[in-house]
Amino acid sequence: MIRVSKREVLLSIYGAFRFAKFDSTASKYFANTQESFWISFYASLVALPTYATLVLLKFTEQPVEAGSFRILAVETSAYVIGWTIFPLIMIYVTSKLGRFSKYFQFIAAWNWAIVLQVFLFLFVRTLVASGAVPPHVTGFVILVSVIAILIYQSFIASTMLDIRAPIAVMIVTIDFFVALALNVIVQSLYSGYSGI
Repeated sequence: MIRVSKREVLLSIYGAFRFAKFDSTASKYFANTQESFWISFYASLVALPTYATLVLLKFTEQPVEAGSFRILAVETSAYVIGWTIFPLIMIYVTSKLGRFSKYFQFIAAWNWAIVLQVFLFLFVRTLVASGAVPPHVTGFVILVSVIAILIYQSFIASTMLDIRAPIAVMIVTIDFFVALALNVIVQSLYSGYSGI
């Protein structure tokens, strides 16, 4: 079993923060090893409380006709799939691009960057829910947040895989549509349902 120290977690999150400042030297915070790859999935536990808060906010705003067991099963499954499907797809993509040698380091950086992204979404949702953001600009603020994250992800892909911007955008687009498809599936599991 791989042990993760508090120092490793903080350094990894700091590295992700450096990427947010478009600092390409942030790559040094992520080793290109299988161990670094596996440790990076610890980010899913770090992000879990924030993600759970986002889910609760979503259900407060948009209640569903489903019991607590079904909600827990659906959301837990979606969370696990969300953290594993992109790394699986990227095995194929990085191989086709001739960049599989950088795969472990790329996924390590990508996973830890998700922690910052979840925090940003919670910050924006909190501002919206509190009324700090006027209703008529809510959509714009959310759009800006999404665009900022897409640019952030593109920079990480470009830096870690040493690829041109258009290819990095393609990778980010793959992740975006996978997340979108997963969200559609999750919502369909609640649609028209009443029971446990």
